[in-house]
Amino acid sequence: MTSTLGWYGPLIDLSKAASHIGDFVQLLVFVHRSVPVQYKSSSGGEVIRTDIQVGDDTRQFFAVSLWKKQMGSMVSAGDIILLQNVKIAKFGDCIEARTVQWSSLSCLIHPYESLVSRGIEDLILNYHGGITTKTKLRKVIEWVQQAGSTLCNNKLLCYRENRHLSRNWKLPEERTSRDCFLLSEVSCLTNTFKAKFCASVGEIFLGFTTRTLENSEKEKLLLSRRFDKMRDDSLVEDLICTGCQLCGSTMDSVFEQNAIPLNCSKSSNRLHAVSLIYRPFMLYVWDESEYMALLVKNRAAEILFGNIKAEKVYLCYREQMHDQNPNLRDDIKVNNQNARASHHSKPAGKGVLGSCSSDAHRSLKKKQCDTNFYLIWLILLKMLVQQGKNSPLKFEIIINASLDNENGKFEMVSASMPCFKIK
Repeated sequence: MTSTLGWYGPLIDLSKAASHIGDFVQLLVFVHRSVPVQYKSSSGGEVIRTDIQVGDDTRQFFAVSLWKKQMGSMVSAGDIILLQNVKIAKFGDCIEARTVQWSSLSCLIHPYESLVSRGIEDLILNYHGGITTKTKLRKVIEWVQQAGSTLCNNKLLCYRENRHLSRNWKLPEERTSRDCFLLSEVSCLTNTFKAKFCASVGEIFLGFTTRTLENSEKEKLLLSRRFDKMRDDSLVEDLICTGCQLCGSTMDSVFEQNAIPLNCSKSSNRLHAVSLIYRPFMLYVWDESEYMALLVKNRAAEILFGNIKAEKVYLCYREQMHDQNPNLRDDIKVNNQNARASHHSKPAGKGVLGSCSSDAHRSLKKKQCDTNFYLIWLILLKMLVQQGKNSPLKFEIIINASLDNENGKFEMVSASMPCFKIK
């Protein structure tokens, strides 16, 4: 895509991005990887943003957010691209570039194989840009060719893992957990039942909400963007709903199917334990080699949120809302759904909020809200998405090779603080 607009700002090295926060710049970079962030709806999936990790001869890794749909489809790992009129932004300690309405993207070299097989003069022969841009292009090509063995490491890992598929028989799946040192190693696994690795939390994506969002509201799907406001009453509604505590299926689910499954796959008697649960969400984690999207359901979310159950959070939230506005109606819409669900699945009253009598419900609310779990939960959420400040966690995941990355191929089972040996 060639820009019809002029340049706003200089062509800069990535190492100097911190000196241009809030400014428009031009970037000529090599693309390590491209990750589309999708918004799930009843009509399917819609890409609202593409995150690319790039580098140049001055800085190996740098994040860029592409907010134009057509741009995401133009980028592939291994390309050298020119980004024009992008804005440098800072979130916590993390510095990134992001596109705006008048940004543009041009792919200068594609595919990656031509970059490592052809000479520098041959590659820049047909480029008719200015002297400054051509000089920068030469530097980036030299850097890529010199560091080629490192940059193509992910492709080699994938090749080693996938070449076993050429056999005419299928090896039995490994049922024990496999310890991995890098996310790039995890992303290439196809026959491992479980994997363990250390990574930092980058973002929580609330893509499974059933609320209809306008284009101007789609940033609300990214949890890190929602703590700028003093108060966000819709956050609880977006993260908590009615569903099964055991399997994590939601009553209003639009994920994989339109209704809660008839039988619970996690229950010995196949009956759902219906209550308030955490709605499924995507947890984006990263290390120096890769980004990865993990599907997080109710049980795993409880572990991630300090073993605080969704019901405790919701009850304290409603109690706080009543304290701030005594005339507020307690319109918990999920009660009617719970009643219908309990009639259908008959989970022996386990966790069904709608089955409580009014006196028992008030007593439960008072007992739960002696400790403000809602406030504690908000603090934990904010700490998790403090990009650049959080320490790595140790994750255990289940790999489902039949799904793609954005639909639950990697599902989180647990998370813990890693233990480091002190010498």
